[in-house]
Amino acid sequence: MERRKFLKFAGLSGVAGTIWGNLHPALAQTWQKVSDPSGPANTWQKLSIATSTDIIGVAKVATWYQHNLAIRSDGLLFGCGANPTGARGDNSTTTKRTYIQAVGISNIVDIACGIDHSLAIGGDGMLYGSGDGARGQFGDNSIADRSTFTQVTGFSNAVAVSCGRWSSMVLGSDGMVYSAGYQLTGQLGDNSTTNRSTFVQGIGVSSVVAISRGYSHSLALRSDGMVFGCGTGNTGRLGGNNVTQRNTFVQAIGISNAVAVACGVDHSVALRSDGLVFATGTNSDGRLGVNDLAAKSTFTQAVGISNAIAIAAGYFNTMVLRSDGFVFLAGDGSKGQLGDNTIADKSTFVQAIGISNAIAIAVGQYQSLAIRADGLLFACGYNSVGQLGDNTIISKRTFVQVIGV
Repeated sequence: MERRKFLKFAGLSGVAGTIWGNLHPALAQTWQKVSDPSGPANTWQKLSIATSTDIIGVAKVATWYQHNLAIRSDGLLFGCGANPTGARGDNSTTTKRTYIQAVGISNIVDIACGIDHSLAIGGDGMLYGSGDGARGQFGDNSIADRSTFTQVTGFSNAVAVSCGRWSSMVLGSDGMVYSAGYQLTGQLGDNSTTNRSTFVQGIGVSSVVAISRGYSHSLALRSDGMVFGCGTGNTGRLGGNNVTQRNTFVQAIGISNAVAVACGVDHSVALRSDGLVFATGTNSDGRLGVNDLAAKSTFTQAVGISNAIAIAAGYFNTMVLRSDGFVFLAGDGSKGQLGDNTIADKSTFVQAIGISNAIAIAVGQYQSLAIRADGLLFACGYNSVGQLGDNTIISKRTFVQVIGV
């Protein structure tokens, strides 16, 4: 199989501003902040990338609790793992140990997993949701579950999505952040703690280029590389040098020139443009990668990792993709999710075994995922409901290839 060619652009909404150029044309669409001589400077515009060949392989992957989603390079969507409320969007509520295709949806360009719901963006900027809707997290003024992806009426020009516990976060092409669903600690950023069944705009940040939602907090990356957070500040996860709850977005301390952000359950991670990784928040299992177990209330540089091009944050872990294609993890290793063939926690980043030439990563509760440059998907960690997608329920301590996509 031919290897993907990479193109880099400044200011993309994707992780570390990296996309690849010979995907299916429908997937090779993204949004870019540009200075347009014929229009307003620093505005979002759709960027089309010419494609020479179509490679059928995994292009993007998402996970959070016990289900995973993967976009194939032809724009089709697949999922595996638990599915009690229909979050995989395959018109069932049954558990699957291999990836199966979602029903009635195509031309997908971005995805996100919550605990029991999922979001997807179509190539036309339309937003779709499937799974648990009990807290209004689909933003369509209903609290109904759905087992196939349903379009969110009235929302268009979505750029990126992220899911929290029972909430949804969307970046619009206007550079603003929109959220719906459950909020007890102000994680929607609308200066309230009220649940919302329709999307509300976050307050305190604009010109946003990337977003991430955790269990009860949110991060937004501004186009100038500054990081903003809202929600619970417990253990310092907002990086504001305190543990104060914030109901609107406030700027974090200790990080600038960021190109990507990621929320875990109660920690936050940022990737700086020079390839260094910074983290803040809970650290009892070493998930910040700073070589100690003390919580941090401002962004602190991780130890022993450089040349990073992508980051991901799970429940109790941080995951990093290095420019040479190797994958590194820190934090809780109790289920083998660090991929280093142990079940020990690590307070500095360790290299995962069984994966090289990686191009994208994701980490969830106890499972870690990585896409190889040939379009194959690999996973390690806990596998109680088949969430690794290798047609077993046996946990894995090193990365193994998944089945079905």
